[in-house]
Amino acid sequence: MKNRYKLDATIQKQYFHKVETVSKFHPNQLASFFHIVPRSFRDWKRGKYAIPKYVVETIEKRFHVPFPASKKEAQRAWKQIKFNASRRGGLAVMEKYGGPGTPEGRSKGGKRGMQTLRARGLVPQPKPFFGPSNYSPELAEFVGILLGDGHIGKEQWSITLNAIKDKEYAMYVKQLIISLFHFIPSMAIRNDCNVIVLGGSGIRSIQYFVQLGLNIGNKVKQQVGVPVWIIRNSIYSTSCLRGLMDTDGGIFNHTYKVNGKSYTYTKLCFSNRSIPLLRFVYRTLQSSGLTPKLIDKVENKKVWLYNQTEVKQYIDLIGTHNPRLLVNLGGVR
Repeated sequence: MKNRYKLDATIQKQYFHKVETVSKFHPNQLASFFHIVPRSFRDWKRGKYAIPKYVVETIEKRFHVPFPASKKEAQRAWKQIKFNASRRGGLAVMEKYGGPGTPEGRSKGGKRGMQTLRARGLVPQPKPFFGPSNYSPELAEFVGILLGDGHIGKEQWSITLNAIKDKEYAMYVKQLIISLFHFIPSMAIRNDCNVIVLGGSGIRSIQYFVQLGLNIGNKVKQQVGVPVWIIRNSIYSTSCLRGLMDTDGGIFNHTYKVNGKSYTYTKLCFSNRSIPLLRFVYRTLQSSGLTPKLIDKVENKKVWLYNQTEVKQYIDLIGTHNPRLLVNLGGVR
């Protein structure tokens, strides 16, 4: 296939007609002579296919019939036809599967391959996932937890909590997942970094989270925000705020000395590097009648409640499911 000659169909027909005349062979005999089937010889004769180089050399050596054109030009014509055919094939593949060198192309090809393997029973069907069909305060709180300490990958998702400070809260999150999605999440303690990791896997669960308005990948790079269905509902916003604060928030006692006298104030702080999440927390606190302070012009971006009376009001209005937040309030709920 490396070297062929392409002639004009009429010239190619005349060429093989001359070969038949000089050789005094029947077309079927010539086909046998060239070790091909008669149909292939007829296709050569009518100019459908280019002529292999070895056929031309054999004709010249055995029957002394000269090639009727420049071999260089005939070979160039064949290469151009081959190039055009390859280009059309490549464009057709790109249109169907996407470019092979692009993420979209690799994704389409991979998905198509997995569909084929599943259809043949070589790869198991996707793991089922039962997500709630309706929005709820509990689902909104889970979204807040996932936006706070969670990560969504292409096939797996996880929530990472402090193994000591959030130990009780991890059990609450586990039960919340069970009640929402009707499956028991994996739960692993990583002693090397002192964390508890809860999570699940399966493309169906990822697809469900994306439908909720969540993003796959790095939350900070994408500057993720809260889904619109939560923002537009005050009850869902409050629940989502609770999930965010229980993961990325905290209540602290700050002590100051003035003229040798110590003063202690209780403050609430939410810290995150995603500006849309910070602004959601800020606006939701404002909507609850509180007076938060948004600090987003420095590297450590935060939302604060400086008034300790309002910190207690937060617990009364929003609430918490993480006992860690109550430590510095003496158990006030």
